[in-house]
Amino acid sequence: MDEMVAILAVIIGGGFGFLLLVGFVLWIRDFCRELQYVNSEIDRTEGEERQYWIWQRRELWLSLLPFYR
Repeated sequence: MDEMVAILAVIIGGGFGFLLLVGFVLWIRDFCRELQYVNSEIDRTEGEERQYWIWQRRELWLSLLPFYR
């Protein structure tokens, strides 16, 4: 009986770990796409609008910090 519980715990833990890994990879992919878009807008614009996109890039990077607004 104890072996069965241990095997079940490993299977459930492995599934949970796999889901966390997939979620993390998807989150990183979305972050990289957003960063690429913001960088292309910075390259495309100038003046006040460029400063806005630089501010957006800063906000995007700061969003990685856990307790940042």
